[in-house]
Amino acid sequence: MPERYASSEPSDVADEKVPGWTPELGTRLKEVLKRVGGLRQASTIVGYKAEQIAKWRDGNARPPFYALQTLAKAAGVSLDWIAGTETSPGAPIVERSPAVSVDDELMGRITDAIARLYKDERVGLAPIDLGRLTARKYAEVVAATDDAAERLAMIKLIVTQLRADLRSTAEAPGTGKRLA
Repeated sequence: MPERYASSEPSDVADEKVPGWTPELGTRLKEVLKRVGGLRQASTIVGYKAEQIAKWRDGNARPPFYALQTLAKAAGVSLDWIAGTETSPGAPIVERSPAVSVDDELMGRITDAIARLYKDERVGLAPIDLGRLTARKYAEVVAATDDAAERLAMIKLIVTQLRADLRSTAEAPGTGKRLA
């Protein structure tokens, strides 16, 4: 009878779970799905339909090893943690590639400073260009120092540099766009 679960096919019997499935495994798979952004995102990651992944989570089908391995990596957990053999708080998380963390306050202040500068100088700036310029200036500030106070102080320097660039462009005829 266990042979019919050798693949990832669902059980034919209602409420019968695949051998080896436990509520703890289901809970851990739910956490993995949460970490990767839900069933749809998991579906994109492993190449299976969301409905099939839900069957794995609920114990109605056996997931292929490669799919579990891929989801574990994407969620930043180990296969041992999913299986329930690792329980210590530090054990589940595996090394991830360096993620970019954003200091919301710094990003907001840089965006605000640039938007105000362009408004004060009466120069139009499309929202997408504001985003791009903010991202570049944010990267420059973050690369320059780790100190939060210094980062905030650097915003004034950024504004001064941008103001000089805007004014030099305005004073040099023929270097900017013509007005309609």
